[in-house]
Amino acid sequence: MVVDEGGEVLEDRHGWRLVLVGTLVSAIGSGLTLPFLVVYLHSIRHMSLPVAGLVVAVSGVTGLATGTIGGSVGDRIGVGRLLFGGLLVSGMATIALARVRTPLSAVIVVALIGIGESVIWPALNALVASQLAGPNRPRAYALRFGVLNGGLGVGALIAGSVVSLHRPASFELIYLVDGLTTVLFGLIVGIGLRHRSGFRNHPELDGDGSQAKAGYRTVLSDRRFLAWLIASALFVFFGYAMIDGGWAAYATVIVHASPRIVGIGFAVNTGVIVVSQLGVAHLTRRWRRSRMLAGVGVLWSLAWLMAGIADVSGLSHLDVDIALALSLGIFGLGEALLSPVAGALPNDLAPDRLRARYNALGSTVWSFGTIIGPPIAGVLLASSTPLSWVGLVFVGSILAGLVGLNLGRLLPAEIDRPVGVDGDTATAG
Repeated sequence: MVVDEGGEVLEDRHGWRLVLVGTLVSAIGSGLTLPFLVVYLHSIRHMSLPVAGLVVAVSGVTGLATGTIGGSVGDRIGVGRLLFGGLLVSGMATIALARVRTPLSAVIVVALIGIGESVIWPALNALVASQLAGPNRPRAYALRFGVLNGGLGVGALIAGSVVSLHRPASFELIYLVDGLTTVLFGLIVGIGLRHRSGFRNHPELDGDGSQAKAGYRTVLSDRRFLAWLIASALFVFFGYAMIDGGWAAYATVIVHASPRIVGIGFAVNTGVIVVSQLGVAHLTRRWRRSRMLAGVGVLWSLAWLMAGIADVSGLSHLDVDIALALSLGIFGLGEALLSPVAGALPNDLAPDRLRARYNALGSTVWSFGTIIGPPIAGVLLASSTPLSWVGLVFVGSILAGLVGLNLGRLLPAEIDRPVGVDGDTATAG
């Protein structure tokens, strides 16, 4: 640990390293299954695309219902404890997903996964913020995102060589392994971080609880944070919510690519993220965050355009495969730009006593995206004009980039402009 002269803990780098180890382990398991939930429900469990999309949306519904509650709990008991519980719930539910047979059983299991994930990601972001000093956070979020995607890429490559639409047991295996790695991450948190920074509640919350009662009123009165939530919601809906389910369904059902190409595509995606992290970490100290968000919109619109090209008639199988892989590669570069902003910005705006609540509200936009995105993707892809889905996400990504750029007018200069931009002396975190 790094402490000041008074003995106060400034940084817990050992705890931070344990978070990286757990992230890598869990990410390898997640990479096995990430592209395949809609495909699994549709092709293996024989649910229609609209039904599969609705099942996936259940995760967002439960996450929306429990995310803000998780923020209050995290500020009271500690984000480490909250993370431990979320990982165990999500891991056990993922194991159960391997055995679902009906839409009802799938809904129940996916709902439990949504409950777990609704607290995992905001708790992780808040935990990192409690472990590291402000100036080190943007690069830490970029590094964790790189480790996360390195693990996802390894998992995706394994899945691409193991999974087959003709062998349902191969899908059951990857969901079993995914769940076990998530549980293992939970044990790393529960045992390795039990007595470390951020695991228990912040000292300012001890007492009569008056701060907690006013918590969300204070968060919602922060206009700067509300503006970020709007931008984030657009990026989630027109980006992540459509990649996790819609892109894989588009590639396999509409373009008729094999699951192997889906795995390769996600491996390219994560490879680009890992390779670009050092450069992105440098950019976090040079570019305004609003400009980085605008860059995300540009890159994602290009990614969706490349995906649309894959459905052009007359292309060879190789050309189609290359177009699909490139689309996820370009998308990954946009993700690399978004990650340090999305991780650091809520924590830069949040006071310590409300950190879990800020991160919890930030994660609710993911829930909104997963509620609305998969069903819309399922309906459009099942329609007579599936390319309308490509058009929607293309235009939406441009809109998200414009809204992100406009944040530069609302954010304080010391938050929008990190060290080194136009001579600004504010910190990067």
